[in-house]
Amino acid sequence: MKKYLVSPLFAPVCFSLVWLFWMCCIFVFQYDKLPLLLDETGLLEQLTDFAYLPLLLTYIFIAKFFLTNTEKRNDFIIFVLLGVSAFLREKGIQHWLTSHDTTAFKSRFFLNPNNPLSEKIIAGSILLLFFVLIAYLAVKYTKHLITSFFKMNPTTWSIATLCTLGVFGKFVDRFPSNYKRSYGISLPEELRLNLNIVEETSELFLPLIAAFIFWQYWLIQKKSAN
Repeated sequence: MKKYLVSPLFAPVCFSLVWLFWMCCIFVFQYDKLPLLLDETGLLEQLTDFAYLPLLLTYIFIAKFFLTNTEKRNDFIIFVLLGVSAFLREKGIQHWLTSHDTTAFKSRFFLNPNNPLSEKIIAGSILLLFFVLIAYLAVKYTKHLITSFFKMNPTTWSIATLCTLGVFGKFVDRFPSNYKRSYGISLPEELRLNLNIVEETSELFLPLIAAFIFWQYWLIQKKSAN
């Protein structure tokens, strides 16, 4: 089994099949209950919150492996911070940080004079920290990820799966509003619901793939050490 887990094709193939199966189950068996499933307190949102539990347990389990390695310690701390940030984003931290606006992480929030300066400073500091961490990882690993991708590095392919799913989910999430902004009309309700299913289910798998990446990397390092 370990041989398959450390295969470069395991993450893209396995998670794609599971994702498609999950969406098909919703379309076939639960389509008449979509409003309940897609509600902010609906089943999909609850499952997405629960999906961060395997990531948390993974952090705990492999923490010793990373924290005892000086070279990997800082990166592991950054990955933990990003995982926590993703969970807080899923729970709506962008709404907690503003008392007057709808979200604290958009340009209109910072340009609106009615929003308190203190809220802008807090939100801006969080965004700045997030972008600094991403920039640090990008500078450190981009070259390695590009070269190792073509060498069929398993962890790199798993990371590519995570990034592709995240970008695709964000595109689907923004598509209805961008379409209305461009053409002045809304998408048909049925199509909008279908896109919502795709977007919500993609969010469900992001923390699961992230957890798998750490397990896969740990297995590879453990194997190479033996």
